[in-house]
Amino acid sequence: MSSLTSSASSQKPLPPTKRNTLLVSDPLTKSEIVLLQHGKKSIADFVQKELPARLKARHLEHLLIKP
Repeated sequence: MSSLTSSASSQKPLPPTKRNTLLVSDPLTKSEIVLLQHGKKSIADFVQKELPARLKARHLEHLLIKP
């Protein structure tokens, strides 16, 4: 039993983890924001169109929220 205690106390502590922080860059321009918003809408439209059929094909249509 004492061997468990001594081996546990002899372990080296883990080094502190580094945080992945990014430096702040220039703010987005209006046109960049608009492009991101359009991309977001395109993705949402695609998912709304494709998800029901793909879930049904996998017999998972019960996961859909019915309005």
